[in-house]
This record gives sequence, structure tokens and C-alpha cells, in this order.
Amino acid sequence: MQTVLVFLLASVALTVSPVVATSCDTKGATIEKSFFQSVHDCVEYLQIPKERLLQYLSSDFPPDDETKCLIYCVGVDLRWWNNTCGLQLPPIVSYFQPVHGDTGYEKRTKECLDRRVGAIQSPNNCCQAYETFQCYFQEFGNLVTCPQYVPLTKLQATQVALDCLVVLRYPEELLKVYASGKVEDSPETRCLYLCIDQRSGLYTHENGILLHRFFVRDAAYNDLRYLCKETKVCRDRIRNSGCDPCTEAYTTHVECLTGLGENGYTSGIITHAAQIALTNLGVPCVHPEEPCPICEPQHPPVHPVEPHYPEITYEKPHYPSPKQSCSACGKKYQHRPACGCAERPKSPEPVCSRCHKTPVYNKPSNTGYINFYKP
Repeated sequence: MQTVLVFLLASVALTVSPVVATSCDTKGATIEKSFFQSVHDCVEYLQIPKERLLQYLSSDFPPDDETKCLIYCVGVDLRWWNNTCGLQLPPIVSYFQPVHGDTGYEKRTKECLDRRVGAIQSPNNCCQAYETFQCYFQEFGNLVTCPQYVPLTKLQATQVALDCLVVLRYPEELLKVYASGKVEDSPETRCLYLCIDQRSGLYTHENGILLHRFFVRDAAYNDLRYLCKETKVCRDRIRNSGCDPCTEAYTTHVECLTGLGENGYTSGIITHAAQIALTNLGVPCVHPEEPCPICEPQHPPVHPVEPHYPEITYEKPHYPSPKQSCSACGKKYQHRPACGCAERPKSPEPVCSRCHKTPVYNKPSNTGYINFYKP
């Protein structure tokens, strides 16, 4: 019985493992995502009730505010919408398949966009993204349910380049050259291009440079020359020349992709990544540890002792009050000397020659003002 159970478990493992490997078969920072997987994620991001998820999975997207912002979230997640330029054509067309034999789908879609999106006056991104999606959903073709390539943002692409610089262990001298903006042909540069394309999902050993993904990467330019016959012939010629993968990737960039899409895209992210790498070299890995208070010997705090002095009371000395001055003369009383030991001194008298005279006001005279006193 136990042997049969082990056999059944092994059979299930063999059956499930290819599915798991296929679903996780990604390299580096490559992102492949289906439309409905993004819908599921946005339902969680926006905390929309789970009951509505079944409605959306049945391709029912009613024109309510909640659904409009859901479609806006899907557009941002799959890179076919941004708030700067609005619709990004290359990513959105990868999620719709025109009906075979239909030759008017592009014209109908454009007329729908002019009629429905162009009529929106308010800068409501949810409404604009929703109406854009409805035009492609109704006029362009059938919704593709399998995962599609999601282009990296410039920030994510720079991180990919930084990872490649670290993995390839390029010396500081070469980083300084890249950081100065000089990304010239060399064995190191060729392998760096290959590493970036591999981690970004733009190159595989089976197919080489994937031109349709470069077309989606440079979505803002909508450069159809990535998909033209001449570019494919150039790519195949270099791939069949027998050169090594590093040379194949770099030479394809130089000879086949120069002038297409965003000029200097890869060299630009290499320069930025090298600048970040040089900055990281100067950042210490371990911060200095502060001394542990438990490990240090503990001493009781020492507080200065203030001296204690006995309290001293001070009594103010008492002095006799002075005699009042003569109100008329302004002179103080003067005491006469004592007459003798047995003789009692008389009370002091003011020494003022004119104290008994009555003062009068100044009267004018022929020569000025003079004082007169009555006897």
C-alpha cells in the first residue's frame, strides 16, 4: 500500500513539475503577464470586492467608476498607459488579435478613439484609459489571454545594467570610463550588452535578438522599422555569421538597431548604472557600533558637594535721626558749648540773624530787583 502511494505521489510530481517550470520559466528581470492576471492583481491593489472579479474574468467591464479605475490600473501595470503621454500603442496591440480577413480594424479603432477619448474634457485618467481600452476591445480585435512581454521602465532597466556590472565584476577603472559617458567597443562592452539584453528579455540563445520586444520596449516611439523586413535580414545575417553571443548582441545593436526607437538607450543606462556603482563603492558596508553600556564599567555619578555655611543674621545699626533745618534760613541748629558741669545746658537756639524779620517779595527799583525786609 505504501509503495502504491509513493508511486502515485511520484506520478503527480512528474505531471505537475513541467507546469510549474513553465510558469516560472523567466530569466533576470523579464516580465510576461496576461491581461486577466493583471486584472486579478489590480482587484487586490484597489481592494475591489472579490465578487466583481468573476464579472471581469468573463470580459464584462461595465462603465462604473470602480471598473474604470480598474482598467486604468491594468493599463499602468501592463505599460500601455501612462499619465504623461496617455496611450502607448505597441504594448496594447500585443493584447489584441485582429480577426482574420478584417482590413478596417485600424481605421475603426482610430475613429473610436477620436470620438470617445477626444470628447473627454476633464483630465480623468480612469475615464481616458477606460474609453481607450473599450475602443480596442470593441473595434481592434479579440482579447489575447496568454501572457505577453511587459517592457521595463527606465529605472528597472538601469537596475538590470547595474546588476550586470556587478555580476561581470568589472574593475573600477572601467566603471569610471562608462560613468563618463564613453561606452566604446571592447570585449567587456560586448558582453555587457549581451547580459543586459538577456536579463531584460530582449535576447535568447534560441532566437537571438527579439525585435518585436525592442518594438514594445521603445513604446513611446512606435517605430515600426523594428518589425520591417530589412531589420530582420540584418539580424539574421549577423546571427548566422558564427560569431560568439557577445559579439552577436553588440554587433546587432550597432549595425541593425542604430537609429531605431530611442537613440542611445542601452549606452545611456550603462552610464547611469556605472555612476551608481561608483557611488556604492564608497558606501561602508558596516556602520561603526556604539559602545555597549553593559560592557563598560559602571561608576556611580559624582555630584559636586556644595559647602555649608552657618546662617548669619545681620542687624542694621540704629542711628539718631538728624535735626530738621531752619525753614527760613536753611541752616541747621548749632549747639552752644556747655556752661559748666553743674549747669544744665539750655535748649538750642537757631543762629540766624534774620529769622525774626518778615521777608517781603522783591520790588523793582531803578537799578533792578532788591530785597526789602520790614523791621
